[in-house]
Amino acid sequence: MKTQHGSQDGDEQRIVILDEALQERTVDMNDPKVNATQLAAAAGYRSADEVIVLQRLKSGNLEEIRPDEVVDLREAGVERFYVIESDATYRFILDGMKIEWPKAKVNAALLRHLTGVDEDFDVILELEESPDRVLDDDDVVDLSGKGTERFRTKRAPKTVTVYYGEVPYEMPRGVYTTEQLKTKFQVEQGYVLAVFEGDRLVPLKPDQRVRLKNDMRFTSHAPCGQSS
Repeated sequence: MKTQHGSQDGDEQRIVILDEALQERTVDMNDPKVNATQLAAAAGYRSADEVIVLQRLKSGNLEEIRPDEVVDLREAGVERFYVIESDATYRFILDGMKIEWPKAKVNAALLRHLTGVDEDFDVILELEESPDRVLDDDDVVDLSGKGTERFRTKRAPKTVTVYYGEVPYEMPRGVYTTEQLKTKFQVEQGYVLAVFEGDRLVPLKPDQRVRLKNDMRFTSHAPCGQSS
């Protein structure tokens, strides 16, 4: 759901500013009380009109800071702010928290970051008319449509089941190289290992890294020009 937006004294206070890519920058502020205009300047922007400034609350939620709204930095702990180019926010619900984010598209990595969990947790998109869907790392969810998207996190199983041909293999979750998978599946020497992506069969390159997901299907074949 999209929401439109309009356009000193005390000791030095240290804050952390994060950008759209979640890259962190530590900044020392001379004023213990700052507003969004000062935070935008600290992030390298000429005007607060270019950005949305969000403060990370101790509850884990995010709160937008208006250009003239004052934030006291003297609270215990280092304050964290997101300064992101945008003129609108998009609402979604994550683990019960209502969150407004300045970009229309989100992925599992961002949602894990916002809820404070690591890759041992799945991110699940809750759907009304079909089964809930576990997001893959490369899945992107567009928040700009009607309604409010809902997500939850859940500790992922320690193993996944994948298939080589018709044979199931239960394997620890994680990232494997092509060579590790060939060894596990006992692929014939010189053959090419490939993975099904929808209706496509995609050959794996030497040393390629693959994050295993439930129900992935692999097969192998002789190199092109060589009969099996």
